Amino acid sequence: MEVNCDGDATCDDRISKLPEPILHHIMSFLYAKHVAQMSTSSKALATASNSLSYLNFGYISDWWSNCYFSPLSYVDRWIKILIDYNIKELDLRVVRPDYRGNIGYDRLPEKIFAARSLNVLSLYGFKIELPADDGMIKLSSLQELHLSYVFLDEKFIESLCTSCCNLEHLSFRYFDGLTSFQVCETLPKLKKVNLQLPCSVLQLVDIAAFNVEELRINSLNRSIKVVRITACKDLKSLYLGAVDVTDNWLEELFYSLQNVEKFELSRCDTLKTMKNASGRLKWLITSDCDNLIAADFDKPNLLKFQYSCHPLPTFKLKASVLLEAIFQLYPICGWHSKLMKFLGNFNHSQTIELSCCCDEDIIIPKDLRENILPPLYGTNILQVNFRRQFSYSVVDIVDSMLWISPHLHTLSFTQAPGLKTLKFIYEDASDEDKKCCASLPWECWRHTLKKVELHNFSCMEEEKLRNYFFANADNLKMVEISL
Repeated sequence: MEVNCDGDATCDDRISKLPEPILHHIMSFLYAKHVAQMSTSSKALATASNSLSYLNFGYISDWWSNCYFSPLSYVDRWIKILIDYNIKELDLRVVRPDYRGNIGYDRLPEKIFAARSLNVLSLYGFKIELPADDGMIKLSSLQELHLSYVFLDEKFIESLCTSCCNLEHLSFRYFDGLTSFQVCETLPKLKKVNLQLPCSVLQLVDIAAFNVEELRINSLNRSIKVVRITACKDLKSLYLGAVDVTDNWLEELFYSLQNVEKFELSRCDTLKTMKNASGRLKWLITSDCDNLIAADFDKPNLLKFQYSCHPLPTFKLKASVLLEAIFQLYPICGWHSKLMKFLGNFNHSQTIELSCCCDEDIIIPKDLRENILPPLYGTNILQVNFRRQFSYSVVDIVDSMLWISPHLHTLSFTQAPGLKTLKFIYEDASDEDKKCCASLPWECWRHTLKKVELHNFSCMEEEKLRNYFFANADNLKMVEISL
């Protein structure tokens, strides 16, 4: 690089001529020491580095072995400088596993607790204790606190709740040292709480924050025996994972949380029945609750329901006609008759998505079709996702799907090389044309189908489907192939 008499870079230095926001973007990918080296190249780069709002000091573990004393002494000095410059966001991580691979906790520099201008604080790998001098947390501007793999005590949580009145987002992941975790009404701005609970001695979780809108409690080993969620009148989204949930506890929870719109329940093996829910519930997700045997919901606002458990429980469900239902299927003995009974609870749902192992799971035997009614006669859109290759022909799959849901607008299913889709266009049929469905609450596709559009099928599949539809649809006029 050439340098002129003023000590600055010449016109050959194109980087220095870039706009400052672009220089900031480039520097954001560099460690702080490399930014410092870069800043010596020109006045423009020095100015850009001085106004940089983000600094990445890299991983302490990268140079741990080269230090003759604790490298955290450097961190102490860095933090003091950053506090003097009114730092807004700090992400500090120390990774120092022992010979067994376990995380070793390092003392958190106490100067952090005096960062009054700090808005976002993320810590990883520290033992967090209150300052020895006054025991005060002075993070008066703190809005978000993210702690992962840390060692805590109850006094820190108590001080946090009384000192950080502007806290809006609280996230604790894989922490240790606590027997209970309690958040009370002293955090008026708290909106979001995320707890990933470890395999530790923690026994009680108590959330009583008035304005919390999103709450996630996920236990790794189902060790949490008591969970209290009270006074959360504004709660809209709730996730419970591997929590010791009982039928009565869940019913009382629903009664007290009338504003919940999204509820997700996962790996709660103690739950056997689900009844009632928030009157505003729009999205219900249940997964791996393998002892659930019955559910009863009358929720006219429910728009999305996802279910992924091994048993097929007895469902009584009243929901919006716009309900989208998504099911992960696990075949058991007497599968097809149980599946038809289960799907019959969702015949009012306009959109259904099924995920199963193979096509055999949804090919309904001919003799069974003669004795029961199609379960999804009110469904317009049906998608089936297969995890394995097909054993049956594409015609067999389409024929079974059109029996399950006899008046579809769109049918799609996965098979190599991708998603295959059929779209159906109908016309009104006279009563004389409804030979097999005159007394039933739907119009059979065989008498009203006017046009079929095929997407992403092979030439051989297209020919087989064309022959199938012209042979079985009374008024079919066209089968269109879309490329």
